Amino acid sequence: MLRDSLSYFFLTKLIISHRSASLIRRISLLSFIAITLSVAIFFLVLFVMNGMNANIKTRILALDPHLTIVQKEKPLAALESNSDMSVVAFESYDLMLRTIDGQFRGTSAVGYDQAGISFWFKQLKDLKSTQQQNAQLSFYDPSIDVDLELQPNEIAVGIDLARSLGLLEGDVVTLIPAESLLLSTMEAPVFEKATIRRIVTTDLYDLDSKLLFFNKEHSIKSLRSSPSKISGYHLWLKDIGKMEQTRVQLEAQGFDHVETWQQKNSDLFFALFMEKTMIGVFLGLAGLIASSSILTVLALIMSQKKLDIAIIKTLGYSSKKTLSLFLMMGLWISLSGLFLGTLIGVAAGYYLQFYPLNILPSVYYDSSIPALVNPVFTFWVVLGVTALAVVGCYIPARASLKIEPAILLKSKH
Repeated sequence: MLRDSLSYFFLTKLIISHRSASLIRRISLLSFIAITLSVAIFFLVLFVMNGMNANIKTRILALDPHLTIVQKEKPLAALESNSDMSVVAFESYDLMLRTIDGQFRGTSAVGYDQAGISFWFKQLKDLKSTQQQNAQLSFYDPSIDVDLELQPNEIAVGIDLARSLGLLEGDVVTLIPAESLLLSTMEAPVFEKATIRRIVTTDLYDLDSKLLFFNKEHSIKSLRSSPSKISGYHLWLKDIGKMEQTRVQLEAQGFDHVETWQQKNSDLFFALFMEKTMIGVFLGLAGLIASSSILTVLALIMSQKKLDIAIIKTLGYSSKKTLSLFLMMGLWISLSGLFLGTLIGVAAGYYLQFYPLNILPSVYYDSSIPALVNPVFTFWVVLGVTALAVVGCYIPARASLKIEPAILLKSKH
């Protein structure tokens, strides 16, 4: 069927053939390569960004509470864990962490009871184990296999926080409420000494750079009157799809201040969305500019092959069929590059999805290069690009409508 196509026959004779004009042949070849590479890179880059965003979401869902209930004006009613969710009571403070060297850093201190600390570290251990099984970790921290028991005046801090202050496990630090910065020089701030029991790596910047865990049953008792104190419940759901339903049920039970993980991390996900959108726009524009050379090919054919077009019309080909003929010639080049580029991009995306490349150093939060293929997105992109290709090929091809065979053939003779 392909061999019987008149548009394919003209494509081979007027463009691909070595007897055709070398300029047209070279521009056509460059256009095909440019379209193929631009489409393949477009899909591959966006699939890799999808994979990285999915990894961030997975870590957030494992370590960040899915729902946070905050105590405001009135005390909260008791809330217990059940088969659908795990409930952990918490206290949080805005503190300044001071080292023995005099360095300061702001932290967000979160306190659980020992059961809550064990639950959180089990979440971290399960996350790391899953990442190791999926070949997404180049280094596995064996310390997370040991359950963390925080004794009085012992804390755990994030690895980025420890690095920024030069802290090691066993160091003694001073915890000072943030509001102490407003005290006069005549007033002595309230503070507590604490020993770093564990340095934790979560691969989430907000946690690694600000995390400070303590046992709320034993530590930071002298800071309980701090204005920055927030108390309530952290909830992890067994089925994240029931989050909105659970939130509505909790509000109906009298819990007025319920925040979801999406609301808490809305700035992060909006930034990731804008990053992916802008990169996609620029890659798409680059591909559009590269593929615009198809217009040059068709324009050159229209200008150099006017006599051939006139002969075709004289032999009985209507103007509409002639337009369709040269439109299909342009589509052969553009759609061949589109589908080959899509095949390469999707194939590379699926390969990285099932076999992530661990080529990045461990200093990065994602030491692997993952990918997540989105078939629906791929379909709509291919459909949209096909529509643009039809429009782009139609514009120069309609020049064939202006060719009058009688006048042109008479002027040639």
